[in-house]
Amino acid sequence: MADPSHTSWWKRAWQRWLRIATVIGDFQARVVLSLFYFVIALPFGLLVRLFADPLGIKGRRTTTWTSFADRTQTLDQAARQA
Repeated sequence: MADPSHTSWWKRAWQRWLRIATVIGDFQARVVLSLFYFVIALPFGLLVRLFADPLGIKGRRTTTWTSFADRTQTLDQAARQA
């Protein structure tokens, strides 16, 4: 049969290792996620911001502005638009 003091030594060693491994794992996760952000996510976001035009504003070459003086609608015509 196993010695009880021998078993408790292994338990204490295992608990210490779990605490150390948790610290190492937290540090490693921060490093990996930081690298992912600065190497992949940040450049991708900057490129999308520089070159994307989700509203289609850059492709428009003519204005859609209508001067108030150019309007020929009457009040009845304005009320009927639906």
